[in-house]
Amino acid sequence: MKESPKTQADRIDVVATTVYGAYGRMSRLAAGLGISRSRLFDYRRGARTSRDIDGMLIDLIDRERDAAAARVSALTALRNQMLGLIARARKQERRDAA
Repeated sequence: MKESPKTQADRIDVVATTVYGAYGRMSRLAAGLGISRSRLFDYRRGARTSRDIDGMLIDLIDRERDAAAARVSALTALRNQMLGLIARARKQERRDAA
């Protein structure tokens, strides 16, 4: 992030791009926030709301972080399992070749 996002639209854009990347980010952000895409664009244009949009963005970031951490754990476990399977398979191949 080059400079601090000053407006709600800027904050929405920063979260959308950082969490979801460049393509399809607004649709995915709206889904993550549990609102329609058109409502999200209303908020970006400065529509008044009783919702705490910034709080919703923080909650979304927390959920995405937790999901990423769970994925890292699952991938690490899978990697370790595969390393064990590969080592056993290679050991068996060496026995079979002997």
